[in-house]
Amino acid sequence: RRPLILVFIALASGIIFGSYFCISLDSLLTASIICLLVILLGIRKQFIIASLCFILIFVFFTGAFNIKRHTYFPERDGDILQYIDRGKVILEGVVVEPPVYYPEKNVLLVKCYRTMKDSAYAQVSGIVRLSVPPDIIFNYGDFIRFRSTLKKIRNFQNPGAFNYERFMGLQGIYVSGYVQNSSEIILLRNNGGGRIKTKLESFRSSFRKIIHDHSSSPQKEIIEAMTLGNKSAIPSEIREAFGRTGTSHILAISGLHIGMVAAFSFFLFFLIFKRSEYLMLKFNIVKSAASFAFIFVLLYALIAGMGVTVTRATIMAFVFLMALLLSKQKEFYSTLALAGLIILIISPQSLFDVSFQLSFMSVLAIIYIIPRFNILMPKTISFFPEWMHGFVRYIYTMITVCVAATIGTMPLIMYYFDLVSFVTIAANLIAVPILGTLTLALLMLAILSALLSATLSGYFIQLSSFFVQFSIDAIQKISAIPWSSMSVTKPNMVEILFFYFLIFLFFQYFERKKIKNINGTSSSLRLAVIKSLMMICVLFFFADITYLSLKSKYSSDLRLTVIDVGQGSSTLLQFPGGSNMLIDGGGFAQSSFDVGKSVITPFLHHRRLSRIDTVVLSHPHPDHLLGLIHILNHFKVREIWQPAIPVDPEVYPGWHHAIRKNNIKVSLISDTSTKQIFKDVRVDILWPPANHITDEKIFTQDEVNDLSLVLKMTYGKISVLIPGDISANIENKLIQTKADLKNDILIVPHHGSRLSSSPEFIKAVACRYAVVSAGKANVFHHPHPSVLERYQEAGAEIYRTDNNGAVTFTTDGFLIRIDTFVKK
Repeated sequence: RRPLILVFIALASGIIFGSYFCISLDSLLTASIICLLVILLGIRKQFIIASLCFILIFVFFTGAFNIKRHTYFPERDGDILQYIDRGKVILEGVVVEPPVYYPEKNVLLVKCYRTMKDSAYAQVSGIVRLSVPPDIIFNYGDFIRFRSTLKKIRNFQNPGAFNYERFMGLQGIYVSGYVQNSSEIILLRNNGGGRIKTKLESFRSSFRKIIHDHSSSPQKEIIEAMTLGNKSAIPSEIREAFGRTGTSHILAISGLHIGMVAAFSFFLFFLIFKRSEYLMLKFNIVKSAASFAFIFVLLYALIAGMGVTVTRATIMAFVFLMALLLSKQKEFYSTLALAGLIILIISPQSLFDVSFQLSFMSVLAIIYIIPRFNILMPKTISFFPEWMHGFVRYIYTMITVCVAATIGTMPLIMYYFDLVSFVTIAANLIAVPILGTLTLALLMLAILSALLSATLSGYFIQLSSFFVQFSIDAIQKISAIPWSSMSVTKPNMVEILFFYFLIFLFFQYFERKKIKNINGTSSSLRLAVIKSLMMICVLFFFADITYLSLKSKYSSDLRLTVIDVGQGSSTLLQFPGGSNMLIDGGGFAQSSFDVGKSVITPFLHHRRLSRIDTVVLSHPHPDHLLGLIHILNHFKVREIWQPAIPVDPEVYPGWHHAIRKNNIKVSLISDTSTKQIFKDVRVDILWPPANHITDEKIFTQDEVNDLSLVLKMTYGKISVLIPGDISANIENKLIQTKADLKNDILIVPHHGSRLSSSPEFIKAVACRYAVVSAGKANVFHHPHPSVLERYQEAGAEIYRTDNNGAVTFTTDGFLIRIDTFVKK
C-alpha cells in the first residue's frame, strides 16, 4: 500500500551499509548494474514479486554507492590536502558561504583556486575552513589572498565522541587554517560569487543592520538566529537555559520554523481567498493557498541563507505542500517517506545529521501518535462549556503535539546531548506559540516590509523583541527549577530501538483494545501477542538498568583511561567497587570551545558515569583546569583535590563559582597528606611539599608546573605514576627524596616536553608503558623526539593520544590489558 516507505528504508539501509563497511565503488557499481539487469529481465518475464525485491536491492546498493561517492576523496594533483602541515602557504580563493561570527573569531569557508610560491602561481582545489580575528570582516563572494598553516580537520579520538571529521568531510571540507592578524590576509576583489546569491547576501546584511538598530542583546541575537540562521552569537547562558528546557530547537532554523512559515502563509491566503465568493467558485482555494505558501517558504529559506538544515526542512515542507496540491494530504507516511527519499538522494550524509534525525522522528511521532490521542479529545472537551470548546481544542492539540514530538525525539536527545528535560512540554507550550508562531509571523512581516521600508521593518523588529524577551524570561525561570533537567548517560542503539518498539506496542495495544471492544473477541490473539512483547521490552529495560547499576560496583578491576583532549591532559581512573577519579580536564586558553562539555562529558556518559567521586586538579593551568568547570556543574562531584596554589578568581571565575554553587568539598593536597585507599587501590601523594606553597607568593608559569601534584596508585603488583607538568629539576628532587618511583604505567611528565623526562628520572621510574597526552601537530612540538628516544632506549612501550586516541589500561592487580581507540 505504501511502497515509498520500503524504498526509503532500503535507501537508508544502503547509506548505513556504505558508511560503516569497506567496499569499493567499483564493486557497488557492478552490483547495482547486475540488479538493474535482473529487474529488466524480471519485468519482461512478468516476475513481479521478484522484480520488486530486486528494485529494493538496487536502491540499497545505490544508497551505498552514493554515500561512498560523497566520502571518497581521490588523491589528485593540486588538491588542498597536499599542503597540510607544510608551514605557511599563500592561497587565493573565494568566500563561498556567509561568514559565521563568534565572540573570539570569525569563520570563513574559502574555495581555493591557486597558491603562490616564489611569485609563481599553481592551481589548487578544495575548501579551507579559515578562522580569522573578530575584527577582520569579509563577505560572501570576496576574492581573498591569505597566508596560513593548513591542518587536517580531526576528531577528538575517544569512545562516545562526535565524529566531527566525518561531519565536515561529508560537506567536502577537510582542511582548516588560521590567520593571526590583518597582515596575513587581504581583499583582492569583491563580487566573486554568484550574482543572485550576492544580491541576496546584500539584503541579508541590510536586514541584519535593521535588527541590530532596533533591538538590543539578547533579543537581537535570537532574532538574527531565527531569520538569518546565525546562532553563534547567542549568549551561552541563554543557550543553556533553552537546552535544559528542551526548547533549543527554536533558536535554530529547523523544520519547526519552515513548517510554521508554511502553515502561517497557507492559512493567511486560505482566509483571504475564503472571503471572496468569486475566488471560491473560480479556484480550489486549498490548492491556491498551498501554491502561495510555496513562495513564502522559499523566500524565508533564501533569507535564512539556504544552509544544509534549512534546505532539508524546505524540501520537506515542499513535499507536504505538493501533497496538498495533488490531493494526497492524508498520505502522511508516504509523503514523509518521499521527503526523506528526496533529501537522501540529494544529500545522503543527511542521514547522520542530528537535525535531520530529530526533524524526521518528530514528524513521524506526530503523524503516528496524534490520531491516537485524538480518540480521547471528545471526552476531554465534554467536561467544558460549549463556548470554551475551541480554546480547549487548541490547547489539547498543542499539548498532544508537544507530547508526541517529545516522545519521538527523547532517545535521540539523550544520545546526542546527554540530557533529559522534565519541563519540556510546559516550556514548549510557552515557546512554540510565542516564539515559534507569533514572533515568527512578525518577523516574516519584518522581512517583507524590509523590501519596501527599513523604518516599517524596524517597527516589526521592535514588536518582535518584546515577545522574544518575554520568552527568554519565561524559559530562564523554568530552567532555574532544580529538577527541570537531568544529565544522563548515553543510551546505546539497542536501548533506543527497544524504546521505540515499546512506544509502538503501547499505542498498538490501546488501538487493538478499542477494536476488540467494537468487534468482540476478534483481536484477542493479537492483543495477547502485543502484551507479551511489551512485557519482554519492560524486562529488557529492568535487566539493563540492573546490570548497569551493579556492573561497576562488583568490578574487581582498576581501569585507567588517558583521554584525548588535544594539547592538554585528562585521566579517568575507575577503581574496584565503583569509585572513580578524574585527574584534570584539558582546555584551551582564550577559546570558547569547552573541552569539558564537548569532549570529556560525552566520554564519561559513554562510560555510563553520572557522578565523579574525586576531581583532581594537578595545577591551575588552562590545559588542565578549564574542562573541569563543566564537570563540576553537571556531574555529582563529592570532593576536589588540588595543591595549595591559589586559583586566580579573575582568570578562572567559573572554577570558584562552580565550587560555591555545588557546595563541593575542596582538599588542599601535599606530600604530607594522608595516603588514600579506594577499595584495594592505594594513592600516595609524592609532591608538592607543603612548605613550598604560600598564599602570598605570585608564581610564574614554570613554578606552577613544578608544583603539580604527583600521584602514585598501587593495586596489587601494578602501579601507576601521574606526575603532572613537573620539570627535570623536580624529577631530580623526587629521586633525592628516595621515594619509590618505580611503576608499570607512567603518564609522561609535561606532555613529553624536552624540559622533562630526564634520563635519571626515566631510569628511576623504570616503567613498562609510557603514555603521552598531547595534541596533534601542536605548536609546542610535544612530545619532543629526544624524549621519545629516551623512553624507547629504556625499553618502554610508548602510547600517544595524538596518534592512538584514548588509551585504556585495565588491571586486576597482576595482569594489564591495553586498549586504544585508534586501532593500528
